Amino acid sequence: MGTIERLHTRAQKARRDPKTPVVSSVEEARALARSIAEGLSALSDDQRLLMLSNLQEVQATLEDRMASLETEMAQERVRIQAVNRGLNAQAGYRGGVASLRDHRRRKD
Repeated sequence: MGTIERLHTRAQKARRDPKTPVVSSVEEARALARSIAEGLSALSDDQRLLMLSNLQEVQATLEDRMASLETEMAQERVRIQAVNRGLNAQAGYRGGVASLRDHRRRKD
């Protein structure tokens, strides 16, 4: 079954290079799932077991990728929060400076 072998090969490449996608879109993932389901039903039990073991490797790769993406997202959230705190501090400083300037103008 060529679909599973191709997917397995893509998963292996994705393991070696984290920037390589296993699938490029949701539509592609759905089409692959349909193709795999149809293909598995036509195989013998032994062939089906072999193909399912390949799919387990694909699943492990996808789980690793998800964990990596979750870590990256958490790091980016921390960075965004730091930037927001900095922007809020800057806005507060600007407001304080403007208020001080207005106060000085009124005194004069």
